[in-house]
Amino acid sequence: MPSCPKCSTERTVKNGRIHTGKQRFLCRGCGYQFVPGPAV
Repeated sequence: MPSCPKCSTERTVKNGRIHTGKQRFLCRGCGYQFVPGPAV
């Protein structure tokens, strides 16, 4: 699982998908929802 971009914790879970079909994740630490982008 990707780490949270807001609080950097590894406590993330899958949380559905966005309209383009990409996986959305939810941070269990801070509640932030995000779609991981390409690794830079």
